[in-house]
Amino acid sequence: MPLFEYECRKCGHQFEALVVGSRRPVCPKCKSEDLEKKVSAFGVAGAGGWSGASSGCGTGGGGG
Repeated sequence: MPLFEYECRKCGHQFEALVVGSRRPVCPKCKSEDLEKKVSAFGVAGAGGWSGASSGCGTGGGGG
Protein backbone atom coordinates (compact mmCIF):
# COMPACT_ATOMS: atom_id res chain seq x y z
CA MET A 1 0.00 0.00 0.00
CA PRO A 2 1.46 3.35 -1.00
CA LEU A 3 2.10 5.89 1.74
CA PHE A 4 1.78 9.51 0.65
CA GLU A 5 2.37 12.83 2.40
CA TYR A 6 -0.27 15.53 2.09
CA GLU A 7 -0.82 19.13 3.11
CA CYS A 8 -4.35 20.41 3.60
CA ARG A 9 -4.98 23.57 1.60
CA LYS A 10 -7.75 24.61 3.99
CA CYS A 11 -6.01 24.42 7.39
CA GLY A 12 -2.34 23.75 6.49
CA HIS A 13 -2.13 20.46 8.42
CA GLN A 14 0.53 18.06 7.10
CA PHE A 15 0.00 14.31 7.43
CA GLU A 16 0.69 10.91 5.89
CA ALA A 17 -2.00 8.62 4.53
CA LEU A 18 -2.14 5.12 3.11
CA VAL A 19 -3.97 5.22 -0.20
CA VAL A 20 -5.84 2.06 -1.14
CA GLY A 21 -7.44 1.75 -4.56
CA SER A 22 -9.37 4.84 -5.63
CA ARG A 23 -10.12 6.06 -2.09
CA ARG A 24 -9.24 9.70 -1.50
CA PRO A 25 -7.77 10.77 1.83
CA VAL A 26 -9.25 13.56 3.92
CA CYS A 27 -7.53 15.87 6.37
CA PRO A 28 -7.71 14.28 9.84
CA LYS A 29 -7.87 17.75 11.43
CA CYS A 30 -10.62 19.54 9.45
CA LYS A 31 -11.98 16.72 7.20
CA SER A 32 -11.32 18.71 4.01
CA GLU A 33 -10.62 16.88 0.74
CA ASP A 34 -8.70 19.87 -0.71
CA LEU A 35 -5.23 18.36 -0.34
CA GLU A 36 -1.86 18.81 -1.98
CA LYS A 37 0.27 15.71 -2.41
CA LYS A 38 3.83 16.35 -1.25
CA VAL A 39 7.06 14.66 -2.31
CA SER A 40 7.78 12.05 0.32
CA ALA A 41 11.32 12.07 1.70
CA PHE A 42 10.78 8.44 2.76
CA GLY A 43 9.80 7.43 -0.76
CA VAL A 44 12.88 9.09 -2.27
CA ALA A 45 15.33 7.81 0.35
CA GLY A 46 13.55 4.46 0.70
CA ALA A 47 13.83 3.72 -3.01
CA GLY A 48 17.62 4.03 -2.99
CA GLY A 49 17.95 2.17 0.30
CA TRP A 50 15.76 -0.68 -0.91
CA SER A 51 17.72 -1.23 -4.13
CA GLY A 52 21.02 -0.98 -2.20
CA ALA A 53 19.89 -3.55 0.37
CA SER A 54 18.57 -5.84 -2.34
CA SER A 55 21.79 -5.82 -4.35
CA GLY A 56 23.85 -6.22 -1.16
CA CYS A 57 21.98 -9.39 -0.16
CA GLY A 58 22.75 -11.12 -3.44
CA THR A 59 26.49 -10.44 -3.31
CA GLY A 60 27.12 -11.25 0.38
CA GLY A 61 27.54 -15.00 -0.07
CA GLY A 62 26.03 -16.03 3.26
CA GLY A 63 29.28 -15.99 5.30
CA GLY A 64 29.54 -19.69 5.84
